Amino acid sequence: MPAEDTFEKEGLEHLARIETELEEIKDRTANSKRSFINGMWQGAGAIVGSIAAIILLGWGLSLLGLVPGVGEIANSLHSLVDQVRSR
Repeated sequence: MPAEDTFEKEGLEHLARIETELEEIKDRTANSKRSFINGMWQGAGAIVGSIAAIILLGWGLSLLGLVPGVGEIANSLHSLVDQVRSR
């Protein structure tokens, strides 16, 4: 029954690969401090990326004139900054 032997051998090889991958995952996730720090970096990256995307979207829409009032807000902020600097 060579077909059964080949099937069994392939199954054992597959299980050995799964075991190796599980050991690698265990090694990477065993340290809870490292997982916490990785989570903090991931969260910070998500926040910074979201802010950058919103700023770029707003800037692009203001260039097209689809967001009225953005230029007025920018001018008022510039005048406020100039007033603070002149004091």
